[in-house]
Amino acid sequence: MNTRTVRWMTGAYMLVFLLATTWPGAQLINKVEPFILGLPFNLFAIALLIIGALVMLTALYVSEQRSEEE
Repeated sequence: MNTRTVRWMTGAYMLVFLLATTWPGAQLINKVEPFILGLPFNLFAIALLIIGALVMLTALYVSEQRSEEE
């Protein structure tokens, strides 16, 4: 995958992250039940968003490093 595509995907994910964690997007995940891995649903959803951001930023870093080597 080229660097431009990874940049676009990372930017789109960060926009989704922003919309999902602010009002009114947070209302969709603002539930206590069901408990998943001992966490209320809203905390579990935010943890998944953070892990997804970590994956996207890692992919962006790797893509940037590969483009510098070429």
